[in-house]
Amino acid sequence: MIDICIVGGGAAGMTAAIYAKEANPALHICIIEKKNQLGKKILASGNGKCNLSNLACARVTETLDFFRRLGVITRADSEGRLYPYTEESRAVQEALKHRLHQLDIEIRTSAEVLEIEKKEHFILHLKTGQLHAKKVLIACGGKAGPQFGTTGDGYRWAKAFGHKVEKPIPVLTAVDIKEDMTRLAGIRAKAAVSLTYHNEEIFRERGEIQFTKTGISGICVFNLSRFLLIPEGRSFLDGFDDYRIFIDFFPEIEAAELTKLLRQRQELGFREESILEYLVRGPVADMIYASAKGDPSDSATLLKAFPLSPKGAKGWDFAQATKGGVSLDEVNPETMESRKIKDLYFAGEILDFDGPCGGYNLQNAWETGTIAGKEMAR
Repeated sequence: MIDICIVGGGAAGMTAAIYAKEANPALHICIIEKKNQLGKKILASGNGKCNLSNLACARVTETLDFFRRLGVITRADSEGRLYPYTEESRAVQEALKHRLHQLDIEIRTSAEVLEIEKKEHFILHLKTGQLHAKKVLIACGGKAGPQFGTTGDGYRWAKAFGHKVEKPIPVLTAVDIKEDMTRLAGIRAKAAVSLTYHNEEIFRERGEIQFTKTGISGICVFNLSRFLLIPEGRSFLDGFDDYRIFIDFFPEIEAAELTKLLRQRQELGFREESILEYLVRGPVADMIYASAKGDPSDSATLLKAFPLSPKGAKGWDFAQATKGGVSLDEVNPETMESRKIKDLYFAGEILDFDGPCGGYNLQNAWETGTIAGKEMAR
């Protein structure tokens, strides 16, 4: 009989195992991971640098203390994003794995859980047999990045135990656009991007926007994707018709001032077709000129609010996080234990939590894993 069985060897699962074993060394703890190694998604996080938290997070000090104990020191960038000092995600993954081995925690990789049921205790049905456990933590992630093993298995088990699962949606990803973006592919622009729903602005952020063959990308666009949701009763085909995206290429200059600048350029002898030269990249200038016909006022309007029609966010293969998951109302935030099933716990991305880019989602994984691990050890 296993004391604690943790399904999912990612950030939350490994953290929970370490805290539980440190609190009670006599416990038999087993981590079950579907992929062939622990922490595969950690390796891909932060473009391989592992943006493990953010200075703005409320419980960041505890996270930093935890990693310091594991031998990982961090550095922060100008935006408060925290990385291991080497800026290698492998440092975080290896430090966690090393501590698990030090604590003699059982690890089963390439092991897929098919079903979890509870009688007097929990029975986990694997392809290779059964495991029996007193307590179970489901920490197998959401659906983002299925190549790392996060394919939504935990939602099925949660529903089987009577839990409500909010609809999973891929977020922190690029956005596809209905307009032909081919001419703009490869261009980067420091700008502001905004999202409107029924003509009301619901999101705005400045950053670097990257134009692709099918749409737009960049951190500010990733954060925008969290607000691009299909309304109830609408299909994927028409669900985004009420949304519009606007790009402000000059967020630090008001439209009236920009119009004045363009008129001055006319007076300086700039031809109509080159009035935007040196202000924006050539293909962008060409698209604006084609719509504005060289009129300074119309050009300024488009420079301040270049309109795009979203087709939808990129799918699960490209998403960094999942919006939706096990309802937070049904999980005790002080213990991470299910309010429905005794000795069943949830941690990490399987929960209905999603934060912006910048370390917030990994912080949630460390945080909920810490709480669950301490509580399960009692």
